[in-house]
Amino acid sequence: MTPRKIRTPAERMLGYARVKEARDRRTPADRLRELASDEITPVRLYTAMNFATPPDALLRLSQDEDSYLRWCVVLNPSADEAVLRSMVDRERAEARSMRGRATYFLGGFYVRGHAVHHPGASGALRAELFAEGACGCPGKCDNWEMWQGRMARVRAEGWRP
Repeated sequence: MTPRKIRTPAERMLGYARVKEARDRRTPADRLRELASDEITPVRLYTAMNFATPPDALLRLSQDEDSYLRWCVVLNPSADEAVLRSMVDRERAEARSMRGRATYFLGGFYVRGHAVHHPGASGALRAELFAEGACGCPGKCDNWEMWQGRMARVRAEGWRP
C-alpha cells in the first residue's frame, strides 16, 4: 500500500479536473493514454470506466495494483483480446500460487467468469475458458445477460464499438 500523499488545494482542484476529463467520452485517445498512468487513483479509475479509452491504455490499467480498477477494466466493453488475455493469465498465475487456500468469486474464476462472455473475447479465448470451467452454463447464463443488458444501454446512449 502506498502512503497517502497530502495535496494542496490547487493540486486537489487539478485532480478533480483530470477526473472530469477522464469521465468524458469526448476526451481524445492520446489524453486518455496519459490519464491511464496518472498518480491519482480516481483518475485512473474513471479512465478505466470510460468506453472511449483505447485498448493499449486499458492494457496498462489491467496491470494496476488496485483490484477495483482492474475490475473496471474487465467490465469495459472496449477491452480487446490482448487486455482480456493479460488479465486471464494474471488470474491463472494467482490461482496457481493460491493452491490449497480458499478461492473466491465463481469458484476461483473472478476475471475469467466475466471474460468468457466479454464482447472483446475471441472465440478461441471463450473456448479455452469454457474448457477450464470458467462458466458452468455455456449458452445462457447471468454473465451473458449482464453483458447483453450493459451493451444495450451503452448502444442506446449512442456508443458504437
